[in-house]
Amino acid sequence: MRLVLTVLVLVAMSGSVMAQQKSFDASAYQVPDGALTINATSLEVEPYFATKALIVATDAGLDTHDTALKWIAWMLPRQRQDGRIDRWCKKHPADDWRRCGDADADDSMLALWVELLYRNGTDKGLPLEWQQSVDRALAYEETLNNRQGVYHVSRKNHTPLLMDNVEIYSAFKDIGKQLSRWDLEGAAAMQAKSQKLADDIQRVFWDGGTGRFRSSTQKIEPAFYPDAVAQTYPWLEAMPTPQDPKNGWTAWKQNFAAGWLDKRWDPHPWGLVALTALKLEDLQTAGCWLQRSTPMRSSPQWNILEEASYQAVLNVNPQGADSCSELVSGQ
Repeated sequence: MRLVLTVLVLVAMSGSVMAQQKSFDASAYQVPDGALTINATSLEVEPYFATKALIVATDAGLDTHDTALKWIAWMLPRQRQDGRIDRWCKKHPADDWRRCGDADADDSMLALWVELLYRNGTDKGLPLEWQQSVDRALAYEETLNNRQGVYHVSRKNHTPLLMDNVEIYSAFKDIGKQLSRWDLEGAAAMQAKSQKLADDIQRVFWDGGTGRFRSSTQKIEPAFYPDAVAQTYPWLEAMPTPQDPKNGWTAWKQNFAAGWLDKRWDPHPWGLVALTALKLEDLQTAGCWLQRSTPMRSSPQWNILEEASYQAVLNVNPQGADSCSELVSGQ
């Protein structure tokens, strides 16, 4: 009798914990067939934004499982045989989806897609169709790895970018973690692969003279995006860096926080930067972004990734910030 009561109590407690986990609300973006559109009012699917949004929301403790399964089921039959994943569009809701362009970046897109599949697999492995998708995506991914050990954007664009490579590093690391549930040898191989990429990223992109990362292997004019935003990616993904993350973040805020929060240099909210603040336990900055970005949720600059970032910050830091004055003034 005591055993039965104990089991009932544990089940009740488990149900209570599960009930407390909030779900990522993608209702404005996920259409009935499972596609996730880039904007709430559009009929365009940009797979990078959709997949990254689900990963960001999950990392913040939001339940994305049902939304992810519908998205995966929609995308699987639309993946190219060579592994690539395209943009899809339609003019009217009743039309069929059609390919309308390349993904934002093949290198990070494919790594994130594989990461999403592994996150939503079972403890016994992946369904056959998922595993076949993984194999095709990873095979194509490796065609984008260059002699320096880093990945370039696509077969058409041979420029390696810091942000893409940090995302690939993070995806490989997480894939290794997920694989450890059923394949220890495979998990070790992916962990080693992620560590090697971290070393190669530092060797290729780190500029010891300036004490910062180059955002690209190509010479570009400095700008908030991609140059300043790129500096925050290694901190967000907890990638080892030559610079102490919190010291780097403090310096970054002194130079860029006011312009970022005021949308002075870029019209997009850049919620990923707010998630970096959360990662570094800077609740004031994350809360300030939450306050100043709320009015933008109905603007053309708002997309599914910004929405995921918004819900993620809200889930972790529901109190917001009492004041943004010091951050916005640049003091």
